[in-house]
Amino acid sequence: MAKKPMPPIEPDDWDDDEAGFLQPLEPPPPVRDPTDLRPHTRQITDLVRARFPDRWVGVEIGTLPLRCEDDLFSDFIDLGDGLGVRVDYDPEEPERVLWISAGNRDHGGEPLDFPRDSEACRGRMLSTGEIAELLGFLDREAAY
Repeated sequence: MAKKPMPPIEPDDWDDDEAGFLQPLEPPPPVRDPTDLRPHTRQITDLVRARFPDRWVGVEIGTLPLRCEDDLFSDFIDLGDGLGVRVDYDPEEPERVLWISAGNRDHGGEPLDFPRDSEACRGRMLSTGEIAELLGFLDREAAY
């Protein structure tokens, strides 16, 4: 007797327990001297390297394919001890940044976010005010 076909399980239908069979994604090894970064990652990398030369670890460059089709892929500018800046890109348009977030991925806390997911912000680099806010936030976080 043939088995009745099961409908596919979509990622949106998974709760934390059901998704437990998926292996956690390991971050790629950091690139210490990246030469081929997307523009938003390059802008932030240059700022962070100049401001925190002693804490600089590198950039974990996000690549495709992803675990789920709805996942973003992200570059993580790593300052060690979990502190850094994550730049999220659209998997459909890999050069389109959707979100920039600074914080500590290991210890949590309130991140500093710069959304870029609206048409008004699409493709916009960080402004002078946003850069000052980002670097001030990272200074405070690095002091802990």
